[in-house]
This record gives sequence, structure tokens and C-alpha cells, in this order.
Amino acid sequence: MNFAKAFTYIFDDQRWLEKLVIPLLVTLIPIIGWMVVAGYLMRVTRNVAEHQAEPLPELEFGADLGRGFKVFVANLLYGLPIVLVSLLLFLPLALTENSNAATAFAIILAILGGFAILLYALFMTVLMPAVNANLAVKERIGAAFDFKEIFRMLRNNFTAWLIVIGGILLGSAIIAPLGGIVLVIGAIVTGFYSQLIVAHLTGQAYAHSQTPGGQGAPLY
Repeated sequence: MNFAKAFTYIFDDQRWLEKLVIPLLVTLIPIIGWMVVAGYLMRVTRNVAEHQAEPLPELEFGADLGRGFKVFVANLLYGLPIVLVSLLLFLPLALTENSNAATAFAIILAILGGFAILLYALFMTVLMPAVNANLAVKERIGAAFDFKEIFRMLRNNFTAWLIVIGGILLGSAIIAPLGGIVLVIGAIVTGFYSQLIVAHLTGQAYAHSQTPGGQGAPLY
């Protein structure tokens, strides 16, 4: 894994500004824009996984929208258990009236449910980078739920996926907020840049997880 390369690879492409300005503007479109950019980032991940010299693609609005919709569906389905458990556990608390015993039971149930949700969220934090990588490379919605392949990649090179998680945390906590100094447009630019960093790291992790310990993986 080449962590530093994820921060500089876009500038290796002589047409980087031309290729990125349109996706950047598309992010301004509510909802649909997010899906288009998600599909675009999927292609960046796939290109990196395939070790293409210049992984930045041209935006394909319709095709990228379709890819981004697959990302949306996959992430929605993975997030659905949290929504359902929240409703099942916190609904009794809302329905209790004047019974102290019922209220106490509902509170205990809500606390236990919150702990279960936290554990699931932590599990998803580890799992989702590999899920999204498999979906990006294979472009089939079923690839997001190919648990045998996903867990195989995690076992092959768990360290690589921890690096991706580190990139996500760095991007969301430090890089993306930096743009807020230059008002809204700055936040959009740094937010998109942080996503490009994560896309590259995810592609690298995919390539380095095809064999145990990343043996024979390309150098980035």
C-alpha cells in the first residue's frame, strides 16, 4: 500500500483539472448529483485496482448515475438493520404511559439496543470498504453481498483495509472540513478531494487483498 500516492495521483494526470471540474460541479445537484459522483468514484476505485497508469476517468453522467444507484441500494440495505432495530427498541419507550415498571424495562431495552447498534456500526465500518470495493470492480449489486469473497479479502490483508479506514477518518475529520475556511465552495472541493483519496486507497486495498498478505500485488 502506498498511502502517500492516494494524495498525489490526480496530479499525475495532465488533464486532471479538466476531468475533475465536471464531477465537482455535479456534486451541486441535489441527490442525483451525489449518486453520479458515487458512480464516478467507483470507476476510480476499479481503475486503481486494475493498476491503470491514469485512473481518473471522464464523467459518464448516465452510466455513473446507474453505478451510484447500486452504491445507494447496497448501503441502504446494510443500514436497514439499524433503522429496524431502532424502531423496535425505542418504540416501546414512546408507547409507555404511567407505568414505572414498563418505562424502566423500555429504557433498559433501549440501552441494550443502542449497544447492539453500536457494535453493528463498528462492524460495518470494517466491512463496508471491502463491500464497496467488490461492488466497484465487479459492478454487480450482488457483489456487495458476496460475503465469501468479501471476508476472503479481509482475511487476506486486513491491514490494507485498516489503512482505508484510516484514510476515511483522515478525510472526514481533517481534509474535508478544511474547505470550510473558504466558505461553501472550499468545503465542496476538499470534500470531493477526500473522496478521491479514499477511492484510490480502496482500489489499492482490493488489489492487495487478492492474495494472502498482498503477495504479487502491483506497486503503486
